Amino acid sequence: MKKLIAIAGCAILAACSQGEAPAEQETVVATEEAAAEESMAGSYDVTASDGSVSTTTIDADGNYTTTSAGGTEVERGTMVQTNGQTCFNSAEEGSAPDCWTDGEPAADGSWVATSDAGETVTVMKRP
Repeated sequence: MKKLIAIAGCAILAACSQGEAPAEQETVVATEEAAAEESMAGSYDVTASDGSVSTTTIDADGNYTTTSAGGTEVERGTMVQTNGQTCFNSAEEGSAPDCWTDGEPAADGSWVATSDAGETVTVMKRP
């Protein structure tokens, strides 16, 4: 009888521990999906206050390239998101990071970004 109780107890513990594994797996999957949604990778049309348009493309590793409307490369470097800002670190020697604060998205998906210097641009992610 004692052996039966011990075996039943082990079976219950085994069943409980098996039930926890999928929850952990679901948490990992949800975290990975959230990270993918938060990725800045993609191409963005950027319209300056003077009406000039450029395109910034960011890869999955945070490297960016900005090109003019004519397709000429204007700048390249790395991008990071820190302290609620998106900061572009140009590969040009001696350049300082250029940090921007994103505004709330408009109905069309665009948003206004404001630099630390007060410059504003309108940004729209390409599909």
